[in-house]
This record gives sequence, C-alpha cells and structure tokens, in this order.
Amino acid sequence: MNNETYNPDISKVKNQNNANGNSSKKQPEDKQSFIEIVKQFGKKKRVRTLIGIIFAVFAFFLLLSFTSYFLGAGFNDQNIVTNNTVIENAKTPGEISNAGAAVGASVSDNLIAGGVGFAAFIFVIWGGVIAWRLLSGKRTHFFTYSLLSLFSVFAFSVIIGAATYNVNFAFFHLGGDFGHYVNKWLLGLVGLYGMIAVNFVILVLWIMLCYDRLKSIYKSTKEHIKLPQRFNGEEIKPGDQDYGSTSFLGDAKAKSEPFQHKRQPDMQPTGDQGAKRPKQPRQPKKPAQTDQPAAGEAATMADIETSTALTNPNDPTGEFIHYKFPPLELLDNRVMRSDSVDIEEQESNKQRIRETLMNYGISIKTIDVHVGPTVTLFEIVPEDGVKIAKIKNLEDDIALSIAAIGIRIIAPMPGRGTIGIEVANRDPQVVPMRQVLASKAFQESKAKLPMCLGCTVTNEVFVADLTKMPHLLVAGATGKGKSVGLNAIIASLLYKKGPSELKFVLVDPKRVEFSVYSDIEKYFFAKVEGEDRAIITQTDKVVKTLNSLVQEMENRYEILEDIKERTIEEYNQKWRRELREVRDEHGDLKYKFMPYIVAIIDEFSDMIMTAGKEVEAPIVRIAQKARAVGIHMIIATQRPSAQVITGLIKSNFPGRVAFAVSSMTDSRIIIDASGAQRLIGRGDMLFQVNGENTRLQCPLIDTHEIVKICDYIYEQECNDKNVAHEEPFYLPEFMGESDGGGAGASGGGGAGGDRDPLFEDAVRLIVQSDYASTSSLQRRYNIGYNRAGRIMDQMEAAGIVGPSQGGKPRKVLMSPLEVDQMFS
Repeated sequence: MNNETYNPDISKVKNQNNANGNSSKKQPEDKQSFIEIVKQFGKKKRVRTLIGIIFAVFAFFLLLSFTSYFLGAGFNDQNIVTNNTVIENAKTPGEISNAGAAVGASVSDNLIAGGVGFAAFIFVIWGGVIAWRLLSGKRTHFFTYSLLSLFSVFAFSVIIGAATYNVNFAFFHLGGDFGHYVNKWLLGLVGLYGMIAVNFVILVLWIMLCYDRLKSIYKSTKEHIKLPQRFNGEEIKPGDQDYGSTSFLGDAKAKSEPFQHKRQPDMQPTGDQGAKRPKQPRQPKKPAQTDQPAAGEAATMADIETSTALTNPNDPTGEFIHYKFPPLELLDNRVMRSDSVDIEEQESNKQRIRETLMNYGISIKTIDVHVGPTVTLFEIVPEDGVKIAKIKNLEDDIALSIAAIGIRIIAPMPGRGTIGIEVANRDPQVVPMRQVLASKAFQESKAKLPMCLGCTVTNEVFVADLTKMPHLLVAGATGKGKSVGLNAIIASLLYKKGPSELKFVLVDPKRVEFSVYSDIEKYFFAKVEGEDRAIITQTDKVVKTLNSLVQEMENRYEILEDIKERTIEEYNQKWRRELREVRDEHGDLKYKFMPYIVAIIDEFSDMIMTAGKEVEAPIVRIAQKARAVGIHMIIATQRPSAQVITGLIKSNFPGRVAFAVSSMTDSRIIIDASGAQRLIGRGDMLFQVNGENTRLQCPLIDTHEIVKICDYIYEQECNDKNVAHEEPFYLPEFMGESDGGGAGASGGGGAGGDRDPLFEDAVRLIVQSDYASTSSLQRRYNIGYNRAGRIMDQMEAAGIVGPSQGGKPRKVLMSPLEVDQMFS
C-alpha cells in the first residue's frame, strides 16, 4: 500500500468502477487516512516544539539522575530502592539521596546496576538528539536513531562488561548485570579468547552500522551549499537582490580581515563610470577608496598584498610571475540565509501536490524535496503505469493549488527516473559571489576556462568549462540578469587565469556595461593596433576587429600546421619544451605563447540590425573553426528573435544560457524548448549544453566590487616596469573597406582611392549579368545593405551604372570590353 493521502472523490470513482470490491477497499483506505492525519499532526510546528521540549526534559532528568547515582546516591539508596516500591519511597522523600528523587533513584538502579551500566548514558544522548532535531526544525529520523541507540546500549554494555570483567566497582558492574552475565556466559561457552573475539566483532559491527547510517542521514538532511553559511558581513535581504544592474565576481584563497562595504541598493551602471575612472594614467589608488566603508571595516591594500594575494608562480611564459590574483576580500561579505524554506512550507507544498495529482487519478510513490536558493525541487516517483504526459499537462493546475509564483515540470529528469516539479520560493535568496568562488568546486576545478555560473536547485556550485562548449549564447529579457551573467563569466576567468594566459575582446554598443574594465587593458585585452579604446563600441570597428580575429585564427592554424600540432594546448606544451628559444633568420623569436582569447559581444541584436552579414559572417567563421586555436565567443542579446539568432548562429553555439523571457517562442529560439518563460527573473536561468538543461541561480556581485578588482589589477599595471607590458595584445591588422587598396583603386572616376575591395568583382558581376541592384550584391557577397549601397554608389560615380530608379534595377552603362580596359 502506498502512502497516498486519502481523497473522497477518488474513493467514489473507485467505488463506482468496482461495486463488488467496495467493502474490501474501504478499510485500508480509512486506515491510511488515519495514519496520514497523525503524520500531518506531527508535522505542525507547535506540536514538534512541544514534543521536543518533552524529550529535552526527559534527557535532562536522566542525566541528573544518572550523574547523582554515580556520585554516591546509588550506594546510599540501594537498600531503600530494593526493599520498597517507588510509591512507598515517594512518601519518605528525605530518605532518598538521588537528585531525581524516588523515580530517579529507581530508574537509575534498574538501568545502571541491574541493566546496562555506563551504557545507560546513551539514553541521555538519544533523548537530547531527538529534542534538538525537533526544536531546530530538522527531520528527526526517529526510528533510525532509536534503533541505533538501542543497539548501541546493548553493544557497549557487553563491551564494557568484557573490559571490566574482573574489576569490582563498589556495588555494581560497570557494564551492568546484562553485560556482566553475557560475558560470563561467553567465557564458559567459548573461553577467554572467544569472548574477546565476539566483543571485537560487536565493536566492528557497531562502527560500520552507525557510521554508514549516520552518514546517510547527514547527507539526506543537508539542505544548503557545502560552504560556510555565515560571514562577518551584513545580511542580504530579498529586496536587495537587484539582478538588473551590472555585477561581477572574483576569487582567492584569502583569510585575512575582509573588506566590508555597504551595498548601494539601486546601483545601476551609467555613463558616469568612465568619468569616475579617467583614461589617462593616474596615481594608483587603494581599493578601500572606491567606497566609503565604516571605520575599521576595510583592510588596506598592503595588508591584502602581503597576506592574502595569490601570486602567479606557474605563469607559463615566466613574464608575469610577479602578478597577484585579486583576493577574495575585495568582494562583499554577504550572508546567505539557511532558512529560506521552512519544513512547514515544504510539507504543505508536498501535500498540495499529492492532492492535486490524486484529484486527477495520478498515484505517486514518494516525493523528495531539494531546497535551492530560488526554487525548491520536488522529485516525484510515480506509480507504475502513470503516463508522464498526464503529469506535464497539469502544470497550471499544480501552480494554482500551491499558489506559486511560477513552477516548471521536468518530465522525466535526465538520468534519474523521476519527475521534477520546480516551485519558486516565496523568499528567494541571493547567492553570494564570494561564497561560490571560495567553494571547492571552483578552487579545485581542472577546467581550462572555468566559468562559475552559480548554484543548482540542489545548492551545488556549478562550474562550466568554456573550452568544452566552445562558444556560448546568452539571451534574456531586460533586467533579468543577463549583464550579471556576463560579468560573472569575466570575473571567473580573471580569478583563474593570469595575463599571459587570457585576453579579452569586449564589444559594448551601450558603452556602459563593460567600461569598468577599461583600466586592465594592458594585461588582459586584445585589440587592433591603432584603436583608441580597448572596449569596442562602434559598429565599423566591431567588423574590423572581428575580421582581425579571423586573421588571428588563420595565423594560429598556420603555426600549428608548421609545427605539426593540432590544438592550442599541444602547441603551448611544445612551446614550453622546445620552441621558447627558437629564432628566425633575423634573430627574432619565431614562436610565441598563445593565450586564450575570449570575445564577448553584448547587445548582439544591435550589431545585426546595423551591420547584418558583415558581423554575422566572421562570427560564424570563428565559431566553426576557432576552438582548436583557443578563440572562444560569447554573444548576448535581449531580443531572442529568429532574425537575430539565426540558424547559423544557433548551430555553432551549442552552449546556451536563457534568462527569463516573455514568451514560449523566445524560449524555443534560445534553448529549442519551452521553460525559460517560466523563470522568475533576478538571475534565475537555464544553462544548456549538449541538449541538457540545468537550472541555476546566478551569483550576485555589484559594480563597486568590479571597480575594486580592476583597481587591484590596474595598480599592478602601473607598478610594472617591464616595457613589454606597456601595450596590450595586438591582433593582426585587417585591411577593411576604408583602408584603401583593392583592385579598383587605380580605376578612373569617382572615389577611386576609397573603393571597396569588392569593387572590381562587383563591377564585373553587374556588367556580365546586365542587372544592377543593391540586393543582388548583398546576396552574392553576403554583405550588409550599407556596404552594398556604398559599392553601388561608387559604381554610379565611376559611370558604370545609372542613377537609382526607385524599386527598379539601375541601368548598366558599360560593356564587358570597357570594364576590361578600365581595370587593365
């Protein structure tokens, strides 16, 4: 019989379908209903508190009585307790020496002298543990603890009885009469060595049984992240969780006095960031100056440098051994509360889910609960024969029954053989960035480019490797945490990789999202030589930089081909062993260490709207080929439409992150499935790789923390006297449409020196086909409308085509022979 809640409506249906079996089914249903009523009564908070107090008083009374018994009361009261009943002794309280009076004296004598000796104190431990678990709201595991305690009492009575078999202690045996006479019987049965062997087996059995059972109980009741839950910092309330603002993350194995900063609740990234951080060289400032902490709350930069900053002794090139990774103290000490969902709320939701499913004739075996920072996962095992689709169709009904903000059904859960129902917590918690970066999962990660994306619904820190994806698509509605996710990725990489191993290419059309990183240009940025700013904001420069990345990719492949290696990892290993000192015919170093390059494009939809194929084409080329040479792309958009995230983009970006979106259509565009429309925002997201979705809560980090991290790195840049580190990593130059050259540069007419590199090919195409239109050039050369229009204007200026005629094609004015003479 399963543990389902009895439902009158279901019972009526059963009775109608099987009238003959009416009387036979009613009795077990009524019995089960009574059991469920008792269980529900015992789960009420007041009842648990009352029972917990009773157990606590019971344990204290036993402790008081047993202690008094050993301190002499047992010897004094022996005759009185033996000759009189408890009622008789109660009438003469002055004659009893035990602190527990008549009852305490009688219980102590029977349990200690006439029972199990010193092992009787296990009853005190048992009562105290049950009381503590009841009063603290934890699952009691009453029967498991009781059986373990009972076995322990008899086991230790026998073991102590054997160890003190020939020892006389006052008037009783230390193992009690039970332990003494059991060992006396064993001694006569199997001899001394046999008695010792039996006791040794009992001890081993006790260790194995208790260790395994207590370990399983601990694991099953652990509800929160395996990290320190309390810091010295302030507590973050639900209202402070602002995932619409720009945030960041960091890491270090630091343990000194942490920074303490008052968080600005409405901090948003604005264009004023650049004003606060001038671009011209400046005097390094201490991180404590970025905010205004209270006196005594902040550590100095010198303290951090000498006590907690991690140096870089394993730098592969040896050029940045002096580099210190940003310490963990630069991040705020936030507190993640451990009581986000109490047991009463969990049990209430479990019962309502059971009732809702039973109302539709769906029986379930068990429900397990996993409490996460944002959602609670109810893992259901249905009865045999239940169709999964039947449960999936009840999503809205379950949401209505438990009055949840939003639910999501996972049917089935991959690799689990269960069905998951994710219910949004009424009091969602902030996942502290500092806490997840200090986790073992991140600190000991073997990933080449680790990204700490937050916590799962089971409160496990989730770390993904960008090199395994190898490219990532991030999408979500405005204010749902997209910028937080991007900054979390950047910070994860900064805390794991040094300047010689990692370079960034950041594209920021809004000009304010990534501007805070501008000061770490020399150490961590890659850019086209001659550009004023490392962070790219203009569309034409985006196209130029992306094409330079394509050229860098091709150059790296040529080097790999030359030395007969296949990947960047194999090349760098060979560089360390053999190629470091190889020089060319001019005496210059022939090979250099290849850092990973991570290109992050924010507001990708804006790039597509303004440049079209000119942006998409190099992105697709990089996504298709660049994995082996260590170039990876992350693109983000708040407009997940088919026009922005095209088929080419989706097919080459297997890694996906979906924040909350407004419709199922948007969700399907991002992750090829519904679900993102049911996310609750504030950093709640779905991470997909290889078709498997994982729900995560993005960690929170604020703008002032990003500033402190960048200042920490910037100060090292300013103090670095190595001339080679004065410039960022330069990408190979790309000859774009405005750089002159091309086949048509020497032709007559119009803007000859400024002609597009495609000018000659486009002219020959137009003249040979006798059809001149901008759209035909777009289709033929996969370029944007703006560029195709400029080529057509250049043809008109050169007298090759006539003026525009509205929606009709232009008139072709030259013959193929004249074109050949023009370019000869």
